[in-house]
Amino acid sequence: MSNDVSRAADKLAKLRAQADRLAGPMADAEAALVAAQEAEQARRAERAAEYDRTFLKTWTEQAAERSDRGNELHAEFLELLSAEPWFQAYVAHRAERYKREKILTAAQSAQVHLGEARTVPEQRWYDLRIIEDITSAVDNAAATIGAAYAEELDTARNAYIDAAD
Repeated sequence: MSNDVSRAADKLAKLRAQADRLAGPMADAEAALVAAQEAEQARRAERAAEYDRTFLKTWTEQAAERSDRGNELHAEFLELLSAEPWFQAYVAHRAERYKREKILTAAQSAQVHLGEARTVPEQRWYDLRIIEDITSAVDNAAATIGAAYAEELDTARNAYIDAAD
C-alpha cells in the first residue's frame, strides 16, 4: 500500500472510531431533544386548554361588557351627531321632504272634498347616498378595529401559552 493510501485509511479509521464514540452521546442528545420538544408541546397544549377553559368561563361577561360599552358609545354618537351642523342641515333637508308630503296630502284631501279629479301627485322619496357612505365607512372602520381586537385576543392567548409556569 502506498504511503498516501495508508495515511488516508488511518485517518478514516480514526474518524470512524471518533464517530462511534460520539454516536452514543449524539443519539442520547437527539433523544433528549425529542423528549424536550414533546414535553414543551404537551405543556403548551395544557396551557392552551387551561386558557380556553378560563376564557369559556368569562366570555359571556366579556361579551356583555362589549355590548354595554357599544350601547353607551351609540348613545354618545347620537348625541354628538345631533350637534353637528352638517347633520342638522341633513335633518332640515329631510324635514322639508316631510313637509312637502304633508302639503301634497292636504292638497289631495282638498281635491277629494271638493269632488275634483285627483291631479296632485304622490310623494316621491329619494334615498340619499350619504347614509350608505357613512354606513360603509363606519362598517369598514369597525371591522378594522374588530380585527385588531381579535389579534389582541390571540396575542394574549399565545402569551399565556408561551409563559413559563
